[in-house]
Amino acid sequence: MNIEKILDEQEIVPVFQPIVSLKNCDILGYEICSHLNDKPITEYFEKAEEFEKIWKLEKLCRKSILKKVKLIGLKKNIFININPDIIFDEDFYQGYTLKLLEKFSLEPNQIIYEITENCSQKNEETLSRLIEHYKSQGFRIALDNVGTAYSGLERICVLNPDFIKIDMQIIRNIEKDSLKQSMVKSLTHFSNETGINLVAVGVESANELDFLLSLGVQYAQGYYIGYPAEFPGKVTAESYARIIINQKNNEQVNKKNEKKLIKSAETEKKEKTKDAASNFNFLEQKNEINSRKIEELAFEGVTIFPDMGVPELMNFFTANKECNFVSIIDLEYNILGVMTHSFLSELLGGRFGFGLNYRKTVKDIMITDFFSVDSKESVEDVASKAMKRDEKNLYEPIVVLKNNHYFGIVTIKNLLDTIVSVEVQEKTLEITRKNKLLQNQQRIQERDMKMAELVQKSFYTSKAPCQNNWKSAFVFKPMASVSGDLYDFYFDADKNFVGAGLFDVSGHGVASGLIGILSKYLAEKIFTQNITKPLNKVIQLFSETLAKEKGSVENYLTGVFLRFKENFVEYVNAGHTDVLYKNIKSGKTEVLGDKDGKFRGMFLGMEGLPSDGCSTVSLKVQTGDFIVLYTDCLLESRNINGDDFRLERLKNVLDNSNAKNPKEMIAEILSQFNQFTKGVPLRDDLTIIVLQYSNSK
Repeated sequence: MNIEKILDEQEIVPVFQPIVSLKNCDILGYEICSHLNDKPITEYFEKAEEFEKIWKLEKLCRKSILKKVKLIGLKKNIFININPDIIFDEDFYQGYTLKLLEKFSLEPNQIIYEITENCSQKNEETLSRLIEHYKSQGFRIALDNVGTAYSGLERICVLNPDFIKIDMQIIRNIEKDSLKQSMVKSLTHFSNETGINLVAVGVESANELDFLLSLGVQYAQGYYIGYPAEFPGKVTAESYARIIINQKNNEQVNKKNEKKLIKSAETEKKEKTKDAASNFNFLEQKNEINSRKIEELAFEGVTIFPDMGVPELMNFFTANKECNFVSIIDLEYNILGVMTHSFLSELLGGRFGFGLNYRKTVKDIMITDFFSVDSKESVEDVASKAMKRDEKNLYEPIVVLKNNHYFGIVTIKNLLDTIVSVEVQEKTLEITRKNKLLQNQQRIQERDMKMAELVQKSFYTSKAPCQNNWKSAFVFKPMASVSGDLYDFYFDADKNFVGAGLFDVSGHGVASGLIGILSKYLAEKIFTQNITKPLNKVIQLFSETLAKEKGSVENYLTGVFLRFKENFVEYVNAGHTDVLYKNIKSGKTEVLGDKDGKFRGMFLGMEGLPSDGCSTVSLKVQTGDFIVLYTDCLLESRNINGDDFRLERLKNVLDNSNAKNPKEMIAEILSQFNQFTKGVPLRDDLTIIVLQYSNSK
């Protein structure tokens, strides 16, 4: 191992591993490790220490990491491991990292330094000095490998880090080890009380993730969450699905307006037995009652996957005493079975029940003989069927299916209350629904956001042009009241429709909305005033002008320009999603530009990065051909399984489309998109523009 060669040739490669919120699956940030020859560089630090080159190697790693963070425009938190012994290196000096940050236009609060807890007692003073040194400069600190060293909570209290990272040996097979479970429970409670963020490291299985979710751990990382890669990536589809399901379950069990989701069957039996017969007699005699579908009463309920362990399910019931019923579904929302708290307790009771069933999964013990109805059945018919069940299951919830997939559940209490007072129930539900909508709107429509929204709307066009041989249509769906998407249509001095633009501003909220307004004005001005210049020069001029006008604001853009001249289309792309072209004669859809993407340029409006490099793509179109522009929300939105909509799925929609005009094409794309993302809220601004060459005078 030639440490001098490494230091001289600088062969360091940063790799990124996501750290994800177990509350909503948002990415908190990335741990960035330095690799050499596809291996972690940790072992090289031992050699560097032998030659007293620790600080030189540390500087090399930091510089390569921060340079890459700047190059890719990463705005998330970054976790960087540091060696505490650098403070002893004779070449160590304070302020090196701050100078690097200033050079790359980064902020200290974006960086979390990870310091291992596995330090010897003699280095305690060194560790404290190092942490104080970095905290004073605005950096945050994570204490790594917690749970394997000698000091425990006492040391955490002394060092007061911003993050605690539980060692992977504690996480490994935690669902089978009660001592590990107790330790993580204690750390979770300590984290909630102190405000120190807790990260579980080394999550490698569904069972480990399920148990961490049940304990309420805040963040996690590991191969099951996302593998290390040379560029920041997303969480895996498997972990995404489990975290989203857990989020929905928490929303269900924490509803403030309901004392309980599902009453105990025994308790409800005692309360309702006398009233049930009279209620149903009343139903049969009341001819004027409004007909309602059972789906109107259904709510999502608590759902779990069949591979959840029996201990995890028992822990869930114990922690959520108001919940007595769960539905077991697969990733496609097929209902496999149900489980009640009382049935599980009975199964685990007795002389041998615990030993026989404790290591099984839910799939092995679930109830498959359950009562289900179609969502379109009437309340009256469902009530009649439900009351014909045997006494043991009479008051268990009803499973509602829609298109043979799980839709939700209806409790007997809600069913009876609806029958007794239809009008009151309807009014109450409507008022509750409107109150919830109002509360949501009030939270996001603060005064400054509202002002930015009004200004933005006044700048954005609401009508797609159809002239000069081109028809067009678009859809614009902001995630919140102010959008970071920017679309526009351009006209020459004679009011002829000659071009279109679509851009995506980084970030969300007021800042990105205002940058969008500025960008719209500049883009239109520069496009129309340079109508004869090469299109790649036009977008370069736009980028340079935007960088100058927006000053120190960090937001940047990706985007495309299209320009029309008779039946020719010119196109440039600056770091944006691909533009699709459907040849109406062949019926095939293709990506505009060469396959290796060399025509594509870098980001727009960002100093320090190359703004040139775009190549102009030229295309000759025929009557009826379509061109489709869109922001990345369309391709990157996920379904409940965690799968992206993806480019190939969009191309398939276009290939199979029978749309005759842009409006019909928009409708088909949205139909497929909405069906694919059903049950998952929109997490970004969505804009789609469809253009069609008509060759009509």
